[in-house]
Amino acid sequence: MKKEKVLEKLEKHCSEKRYTRLTRKKGTFEGITTGFILDKSSDFILLQETNEFRILGYQIIPIRTIKHVRYNKNDKTIERILKEEGLLSEVKAKYKVDLTDWNSIMKDIKATELTIISECEHPKLNYFCIGLLNRINKKSISIRYFNAQGILDKKNTKNNFEDITKLSFDDSYANIFSKYIIEK
Repeated sequence: MKKEKVLEKLEKHCSEKRYTRLTRKKGTFEGITTGFILDKSSDFILLQETNEFRILGYQIIPIRTIKHVRYNKNDKTIERILKEEGLLSEVKAKYKVDLTDWNSIMKDIKATELTIISECEHPKLNYFCIGLLNRINKKSISIRYFNAQGILDKKNTKNNFEDITKLSFDDSYANIFSKYIIEK
């Protein structure tokens, strides 16, 4: 799909608050994300993710990684079911996030004091970094990462903005797991 068409569809689905299926790509990585586009800028979208008829947390996705935007009969059916189940009332932006650039995004998310998940899904880098956002630099962030056993690293982990393909916050995985982290 041409970039102009992607931008046009993102704008339309954002203004209409439609359930949307996005195909995202960076290098050889390709993945699918579904949800509702709550806000957008020229470079980023704020998406409230859905999965298996559940309304989940929030994601910031760079538009440059979005290769296809879909809203077809399948997506309309899912949206109808979410509506009939009374779940669309959960679709709303609980936080104001300035989507101008990574720095403004990170400042607003840092203010929430929520655990974040920064991901680079490109196969060569491929990282999943969960923890507290400690520092915002010109071209990167530093996260106090905790591993799959909930143990906090002693040092911060640096994530370059150019590598981040998805940033999640206020999702149940991060919110629940962060209550059980251990410092060793």
